[in-house]
Amino acid sequence: MNKHQAVENPEALLDVRDLSVVYESSGQQAVQAVDHVSFTVRKGEFIGLVGESGSGKSTLGFAITRLQKPPARTNGGEIRFAGRDIRELNEEQLRQQRQGGFAMVLQSGMNALNPVRSIRNHFVDIFRAHRHVAKEQWDTRMAELVSKVELSPEVLGRYPGELSGGMRQRVSIALALSLEPELMVFDEPTTALDVLVQHAIMDTIRSLQAAEGFTAILISHDLGIVLEVTERVLVMHEGRIVEDSSSENILESPQHEYTKMLLSHYADPRAEVIELPGFGVSQARTAQDDGERQQKLAAQASIVVEKVSKTYPGPRRGEPEVQALSEVSFRLEPGESLALVGASGSGKSTLAKLITGVEKPSAGGVHFGETSIPELGRRGLREVHRKVQMVFQDPYAALNPLHTVEHTLSRPIRNFTELRDTAARHRVRELLETVGLTPVEQFAQKLPHQLSGGQRQRVVIARALASNPQVLIADEPVSMLDVTLRAGVLALLRDLRQERGLSLLYITHDLLSARLVTDNIMVLEKGQVVERGVTAEVLQHPSHDYTVRLLDAVPNPRRGITELAQ
Repeated sequence: MNKHQAVENPEALLDVRDLSVVYESSGQQAVQAVDHVSFTVRKGEFIGLVGESGSGKSTLGFAITRLQKPPARTNGGEIRFAGRDIRELNEEQLRQQRQGGFAMVLQSGMNALNPVRSIRNHFVDIFRAHRHVAKEQWDTRMAELVSKVELSPEVLGRYPGELSGGMRQRVSIALALSLEPELMVFDEPTTALDVLVQHAIMDTIRSLQAAEGFTAILISHDLGIVLEVTERVLVMHEGRIVEDSSSENILESPQHEYTKMLLSHYADPRAEVIELPGFGVSQARTAQDDGERQQKLAAQASIVVEKVSKTYPGPRRGEPEVQALSEVSFRLEPGESLALVGASGSGKSTLAKLITGVEKPSAGGVHFGETSIPELGRRGLREVHRKVQMVFQDPYAALNPLHTVEHTLSRPIRNFTELRDTAARHRVRELLETVGLTPVEQFAQKLPHQLSGGQRQRVVIARALASNPQVLIADEPVSMLDVTLRAGVLALLRDLRQERGLSLLYITHDLLSARLVTDNIMVLEKGQVVERGVTAEVLQHPSHDYTVRLLDAVPNPRRGITELAQ
């Protein structure tokens, strides 16, 4: 849709005309993040704005809600909301416009909420600022709002750190609803949430939009989720909208090559054969294939988890203990790749902490070879950590922003090997080549903020490889990456395992990635193993209802189009 069409649409609640946003920093070249964008959104419409990291979609979302901050600056165009150009509003006029006007739900529920203020006080801050709810009605209105997002009024007395990721995101939605907006902008509301919570959050948003009648814009890098729930999709690439069409047309006959590329990265984890760009073909493995592969691998130490249970104190004094794990047993054999799959709170990450000795089990044993990990002191754990390394979930938080890539990789080399000086620098360059970050001289001197999300995750993997480990524990290693970056990181993990004979414990809620990189799978629900077996066989023929629910929650664009049509 061009800008002339946008100007002529009399039904538009939001009318963006030739909008440009630039990032300007002292001493650096300006970056054009949004480049002459025009589109309209009609009253009651639910549209998706999709693109990879760096496409400009979130910058556009912040611009149309007047939440952008320096170094971002709007340097051209108009943003008309209900016929009024909000670029011309002063701060007081903007505050008044937000009440009954527009609101934005930010990406990370934890970062969007103040960790030292209760949920009740978050609502109080809004009620005081806008004075649209009488004080004697505050408690009633708060309870009503959290109930709308399917939360108990008890959460009002909690703090953000006491809530799950999905609960925090629901609180953020309720806070935005408190302003009774005509337009709601959701910026990546399901990033890093497990598939069941993603599905529940999107169901809540769609139900609220239908019940409350607000207009909605869903910003996401996940085209699968967008196509499931929206009526129309804007595809953004390099600061421009390259395609604007109905969700059905985007799915059935995409016009732009970029849209076609995004669609090519989706597959059903239950398929016989899966092929993704940048990954290749993943054939369904059988138990016989798995047995033959194990015989070819060099003998290494196994990880044995035997009847492990873990309990934590209640979140508050007097509250019951939380049972994170209950008598879980499994073996990770040398060279095996095992997926631990389950929703948030199933106990996946708790198991990783027990295996690495970060925490001790309440009952049961964890062994690496003949070594009992819970009985080790600091020196013994250091030796285990040389052989068992973690790849962390968040590539942005996992790297020190003040250290270059070379410094980051040289630390484990110095800590776990005898290499020093020239030999250590040579090892750094070998690691960068191994994970595909070339030319190595260029990447060695970069700081984390100069790298993309996929490049940062490759650095995290390189750091884990620096000690020549026998086992990699990958905790949700692609959950925060764009779909086009995921395939490359997964292919790297697959290739490293095959080339080096590494054992891989792959922790995830993403069933497609589990299918691509693991031989066997174990499904956890509320701290208990409910299903296990060869990955392809379990995903193609699940026997437990929980596994079926995980599979049904995987984004399915065609299912969403059918539901919207009905």
